[in-house]
Amino acid sequence: MAKFVSSSKQTVGVAVTPGVGVEVALLDKKSLTVVKYGRRPLDYNLMTREIQDYSVFKATIVELFKELDINLKSNVHLVLPNVHLDFETLPLIIGDEAINNAVLSKAEDSYVFKRVEPVSSWTDLVTNANTDKRLIVYTSFQETAVSQVKEIFTSLGATLVGIESSYPAIIRSLWFTGALGFDVDEDTNWNLLLVNSNSYALFCMQGSRLIDFKEVPLAIKSFSYEEAYQAISTSISQILPSFPAKKLFILSQSEEICSEVLRTQIIFDEEVITHDCNKYSKNPPVDVIPSVSMSEASVMTYGLLGALVYDHMENIILDLNFLRKTNSSGDAYFTFKFKQNEIAVTQEVARKAMLAIAGIIALICLSIYYILNTVETNVKKQVSEYQNKVNETQQQINEIMGQGGVVSIDTLIDRIININKDAMSFYDSIATDIPQSVWLQYYYNKDGDKVALEGVSANIEDIYNYYKSLKVISPKSSIKLNRLQILNEINGETLDLAAPDDGTKFYDFEISNVKSPKSNLKLPEGKQEGDSQNQQQGNNSDAAPTNALVPVDINN
Repeated sequence: MAKFVSSSKQTVGVAVTPGVGVEVALLDKKSLTVVKYGRRPLDYNLMTREIQDYSVFKATIVELFKELDINLKSNVHLVLPNVHLDFETLPLIIGDEAINNAVLSKAEDSYVFKRVEPVSSWTDLVTNANTDKRLIVYTSFQETAVSQVKEIFTSLGATLVGIESSYPAIIRSLWFTGALGFDVDEDTNWNLLLVNSNSYALFCMQGSRLIDFKEVPLAIKSFSYEEAYQAISTSISQILPSFPAKKLFILSQSEEICSEVLRTQIIFDEEVITHDCNKYSKNPPVDVIPSVSMSEASVMTYGLLGALVYDHMENIILDLNFLRKTNSSGDAYFTFKFKQNEIAVTQEVARKAMLAIAGIIALICLSIYYILNTVETNVKKQVSEYQNKVNETQQQINEIMGQGGVVSIDTLIDRIININKDAMSFYDSIATDIPQSVWLQYYYNKDGDKVALEGVSANIEDIYNYYKSLKVISPKSSIKLNRLQILNEINGETLDLAAPDDGTKFYDFEISNVKSPKSNLKLPEGKQEGDSQNQQQGNNSDAAPTNALVPVDINN
């Protein structure tokens, strides 16, 4: 059974019922007793299933609120006559937007929506995780009708908190009133036969869950008294066998039909319970305070009671409110405890959580793939480098093995001697016939034939003569005079090249056949090339500079 709670918000119930008109009521939130109730006639078009004149509806609402001394700036829950109710089976994984599109598309098959666009509200009836299917029930109204009632209550300053069909409101109110007269567990099947002024509807219930529904148009007013009962009993007798149940609740909202009389016309082997919301009503369906007229309260509709009880139910039965934030039913897949709190995971939350978890897993997998791919690339690169070294070593081993596995010591000695001969020839050359004005600052030799020689001189002719003497001593060498430029500084003292004291100029030169390693040396910050002691020097005068000289642009 449903549980009722005391709500902190006071909501005014408003219901429109064909043959009754507009009803307005207020429920005491503590005693769950109706403290204010009033009604006014209102024309309703049964063909278009819409209020005949919305300006009259607005004026009637204002009159009733004023009569009952209810502030127009209240929360209002509105119940309208049913326009369209149906079922649909859809995949469990699809979201609210896709479900809305599906039910709207199906609702458009109804003749009511051939000329106007529908707007729908839905809720889950059954979900099956094994088949990934969900059975939903939905109701639809004309979009223009919903827009107009919203505009009316907004213009009056009221806050419209609910709009729903009379059918779910009526089913909900049966729990509130206790009209069923028996405790209904979730495994008990029972039927509700609702007789309206132009149709009847049969609801097959299992506990509080709707499992089937059938609405049959029937122009009851066109029949005589006896013919009306006969028409309903004949029609319903063809449907009831398909709706097996333990109880049958007959509710008449038609002035032409008395539920007690109809009960005698219908063949049903199980218990039958009756109630009227018409001239045959004897007692109000709910407690009312003495100031409320009993004659008026006796015809109070169950649709209005469904609007009043909406905010007082712990679990809303058949929630098809068009103004609630989400259409999801809120039924939990499962519950779990966290720090002494029980947490329910709903279908929508579970769906979003699964998508989020899937996204996180995909991101982790991509990250792992990227890391492994990077590691694999680096390992392959290292393996390739090691393999090249192994191949090179193997090639050298193969060469040695090709010589019988023995390296000729004579060959190695001859190679070393030849290298040393070349190196000695250069050593001899730099120490022989060095001109008086030439100071050697740097000497480099590798493998005997790779030579770099740097120095300074006060005479260009001495530099050329020294270079020629080196070529004569080592004619096979490829050395060249690669640099010759004027110096503007010696030992940190700037030379005025434009007007020297004695007219003497100094020249920096390099003779080499290889790039001098000296030029690749990285000096500390703030030091200039030539600030350190020469690596190798040779000179023939005590007046030779002791530090390397900084060259200037040779074009200056």
